[in-house]
Amino acid sequence: MAIITKKLQNIGISALENYSFLLTELIAEQPGIYALYKGNDLYYIGKAVDLKRRLSQHLKDRHHKKWDKFSLFIVNNEKHIGDLESLLVTVCEPKGNRQHPRGKAVSLESDFRKRIDVYRQEQDALLFGRKKGVSSRKVIPLETVYKGKKYTAKLLSNGNISFNRQIFSSPSAAGRFITGKVSNNGLLFWKSKDKKGKLVSLKKLL
Repeated sequence: MAIITKKLQNIGISALENYSFLLTELIAEQPGIYALYKGNDLYYIGKAVDLKRRLSQHLKDRHHKKWDKFSLFIVNNEKHIGDLESLLVTVCEPKGNRQHPRGKAVSLESDFRKRIDVYRQEQDALLFGRKKGVSSRKVIPLETVYKGKKYTAKLLSNGNISFNRQIFSSPSAAGRFITGKVSNNGLLFWKSKDKKGKLVSLKKLL
């Protein structure tokens, strides 16, 4: 079922001032999200359990004379309006919204930054850390054991990892695919044989 069930877009403020009783008949006391515009510019985004009543209040509050058109979107469940308002205000940043609603979503910025750092470190090791005897053009076979199961992969000459018929941008990315964990040090997770045939971590091999 769609979250947005009905909508009314780009309606002039005079329609609300002169025919609010007809709007009441149309939408009754339904919850949803509304947007206020000044000309073609988005001015404000809000939520309401009674859309018509909330719009009428904006004819007299601090937003009075700062908007001349409105749109409204009726939602199928009142519990969704908080998240929808938070998302729209965060993305659109209307100048009439003084404060941004706090969302419940977990920020991925920290994890994204960590992955960038790990990726850069791995690329530096792969491109500039190759020890003597390890050809920079050679495809290196890799293996690891996770939860009792053995996995094999290949380190390609461009630094990518070929595993399970897929190409991963780094050893850590391939490792995360296996473990399902956010954090994974691919240079330690994957192993390969050195000159003596001893299985060592990829970090020691490079």
